[in-house]
Amino acid sequence: MSKKNLLFEIGLEDLPSKNLDIFSEKIKNNIEKNFNKNNIDFSFIDNYFTNIRLIFLINDINEIITTEKKTIKGPPFDKCYDENNNPSKTGLGFAKKYNVKLEDLSKVKVDGKEYLFYEQPKIITNLVDVLPKILEDSLKNIEEQKKMRWGKTNTSFIRPIRWLLLMLDNKHVEGEIFDINITKHTFGDKSLSNKKINLGKINNYFDLLNNEKIEINQNLRKKIIQDEIKLICSEKDFDEKIDTEILNEVSNMAEYPYLYLGSFPEKYLELPEEVLKYVIQDTQKYFLVYKNGKISNYFFGVSNVKINKKIVEGNERVINPRLDDAKFFISKDLSSNIFSKKEFLKRVIFHKKLGSVFDKVERISNMSSHIIKKSFSVENLKCEEIANVCKLDLVSSMVVEIPKLQGVMGSYYATKLGLDEKIANGIKEHYAPKNPEDRIPSSMDAQIVSTVDKLDTVVGIFLVNEKPTGTRDPLGIRRSTNGLLKILLQVNLKINLNELVDLSANLIYKNFGKLKKNNEALAECNSFLKEKLILILKENYEFDENIISSVISPSNEINPFESLKKIKIIKSILGNTDYDDLFANAKRVSNILKKSNENVSPKINKNLLRESSEKILYNAINEIEADLQLSLKENNYAKYLEKLNNLNTDIKTFFEEVMINANEEDIRINRLALLTTINNYYKGVADITILSH
Repeated sequence: MSKKNLLFEIGLEDLPSKNLDIFSEKIKNNIEKNFNKNNIDFSFIDNYFTNIRLIFLINDINEIITTEKKTIKGPPFDKCYDENNNPSKTGLGFAKKYNVKLEDLSKVKVDGKEYLFYEQPKIITNLVDVLPKILEDSLKNIEEQKKMRWGKTNTSFIRPIRWLLLMLDNKHVEGEIFDINITKHTFGDKSLSNKKINLGKINNYFDLLNNEKIEINQNLRKKIIQDEIKLICSEKDFDEKIDTEILNEVSNMAEYPYLYLGSFPEKYLELPEEVLKYVIQDTQKYFLVYKNGKISNYFFGVSNVKINKKIVEGNERVINPRLDDAKFFISKDLSSNIFSKKEFLKRVIFHKKLGSVFDKVERISNMSSHIIKKSFSVENLKCEEIANVCKLDLVSSMVVEIPKLQGVMGSYYATKLGLDEKIANGIKEHYAPKNPEDRIPSSMDAQIVSTVDKLDTVVGIFLVNEKPTGTRDPLGIRRSTNGLLKILLQVNLKINLNELVDLSANLIYKNFGKLKKNNEALAECNSFLKEKLILILKENYEFDENIISSVISPSNEINPFESLKKIKIIKSILGNTDYDDLFANAKRVSNILKKSNENVSPKINKNLLRESSEKILYNAINEIEADLQLSLKENNYAKYLEKLNNLNTDIKTFFEEVMINANEEDIRINRLALLTTINNYYKGVADITILSH
């Protein structure tokens, strides 16, 4: 069979520039899946895109589709007819699926039961006869994609479709997709000629578009931009710093990128770096230009048409008023001193059932104070001071205008108005970490405030019964949870997570007398946090699930920081042959106690110890008991397990010489009590009885 290449081009209104690569990849995956489903043989698919076209080149495709003869088993025969021997929905549905009459299906007995069977004949189909329908199906139901409708049609897609081109080698494929006729032509750059380009051969496609200054290969467009920036940076002694996110986005905003260098007045360099980034980079999609590690008053822009003086001046005119506005708002905020406006936070709603931001700040302050008193009484921490001012920039003109800058502006204003440096940094850092790549706050003060702030949000949402679901995540609970756990895994607040949850809940109850206590919601909150912690340890730290489970069980209270230490220790001794007997003995002790099926107290009667080996084991346990307790108190888990490992010889001798199930009941119970004591020690750091060396 001859194999050919297939070209599919979709011409559209301007596509969203962000994540266009992901959208194109999803369509490609749909095409591959549907081709395989329909027995269409092909090698691979190349996908390209610009701001107005999506292109898919299917390589080495068979123009003949062969479906081999096969027997298809259907439903049980007795389900295909009712009690009056009339066809049922089940039987009719199976027949309809294969476009045959029910009476044409055969009846075959399988394992003593009769079933309907369809004998599907060998089918040979021309690719061009089914291609439009298959491609249409591939464009439907693309995950997580908002769609638009246009004109009088019921068609919906990411953007209105303006033309469709479908070529099989040198042959134009006719038909409709979404009720739109497939044409035999494409179009040039809409910003220039926008002329109709007739296509006779697939091989001419790339050359014809290149002649129109259209580069459909997104990676080549990126390279053009990068090379131009590097050249100018070298000529003008700028730092060679190219933002990847902006590069990905602006390369999707043009059919061919033309780079230019613009500038703005130096006076605006006094603005905070984050403000310049927001205005120049986030809003206008320009590249910031750095010199000696600092932002300069230049920027790189990308145009869809050849550069001239007017284009550069026009873009410079756009940027200046925005920077002027920012300068005005900052001046206004500094003159009015936002740090004297705490009462204004009462006007800012945090959540309709959890009060204002003022209420939240009070809770953050109280909880921070509690943690300091409990765990850090001797240290000079400024958590309460940070907590009391950390949200005040929400009432500033700048943050009202650009909410994304909350924290950043508060920190800037605090520095300008002479607040303590630790407090100024804490205002900004208490929002961290905002994402998995973000670092935790640098100071203990900000770490505590950040943890408390995030936990207050998580616990509050659970208490008002708005926990996250598969489709809802109110106030970004998952993000807050990941952030606070990231801090707690790296910082020892010397307090259990469950205790923090209870404390947070009590402060919310105290804040809102009408809110009824909800123990079920608190239990769900604790489970949610524990599940997230286990997931982080498994996916981010790549620990074995059994090791994690040995340390973090459903019932025990947890300190994420100490849990991580325990897991690391357990992992290290699992790979150490010196601890072979520890794991073997732990499992044996546990199994004996399980088989006894008795809940035995660990209280041992010394006078009932008969055999020398059990007396030796009893004495050995007593000798290390104080060391074991001290090791746990000091969180020295390696020393604890090392001491426990010293019991191995005495335990093995005990098993060799002592009959556990003695005839005298009191002796038997006493020996089980001895094993219960040892078993409890085996679970002191982690439940090592469930682990295999």
